[in-house]
Amino acid sequence: MKLSKGIFLAFLAMCYTLQAFATWSIIIIDPKTKEIGIAGASCTYSVYGIGTIVPGKGAVVVQAMSNNNARKKGTTMVQQGIAPEKILSALRDPVFDPENQQYAIVCLYDLSTPVSYTGTSASPFKGSLTANGVSIQGNILADPGELKAILDAVLKGQKEHLSIAEILMRALEAGAELGGDKRCGERKAASAFISVAKPSDNPQNLSINLVVTGENENINAITALRNKFETWKADVKKR
Repeated sequence: MKLSKGIFLAFLAMCYTLQAFATWSIIIIDPKTKEIGIAGASCTYSVYGIGTIVPGKGAVVVQAMSNNNARKKGTTMVQQGIAPEKILSALRDPVFDPENQQYAIVCLYDLSTPVSYTGTSASPFKGSLTANGVSIQGNILADPGELKAILDAVLKGQKEHLSIAEILMRALEAGAELGGDKRCGERKAASAFISVAKPSDNPQNLSINLVVTGENENINAITALRNKFETWKADVKKR
């Protein structure tokens, strides 16, 4: 049976996503608008799919040796309104191979206690930082200062009352400025994404879903994503 080119490419991207060694990612929840956003970047073909947003509830990221079953388990527990610490405990079950994972869980119903975990077998530099309604995590980073730079960009954006999407974009750029994924060299990242959900969004049709994959080996994915983001903003203004 022959697959159409579109189906084949979608299948190929899915395969890359399921194996993705994700590098740096961000979860942010705006307590006023109740919008939830995630963003990530990596030197893999496709980093999209490492995280899931449950609109009006929270978000889960499962990266490093990304595990789809762990992500689904975390998503279900967020939907049920279970406390982030209990979700993290469930994801650390050996069945999910947690020592090869990085987990991050941020929930609207428990904003003050975002949680994250970095497995002992994840590749350095690795780690995470959290703040109220925010989680930053990374592995295979080029510079140990990246996590702080990313968090600083988030907190600065919040003080300036920027949109979640703009904050996520700036946070990705802050990571890239310090080297991004160390495997990518000057390219910084091969793939990147930004997703934002309003409380009323259908999980399958989010308000913002911008994705760059690694088809072109000469493109810096963060720069390409910024271009997509600016085009999206211009289109919104025209509506």
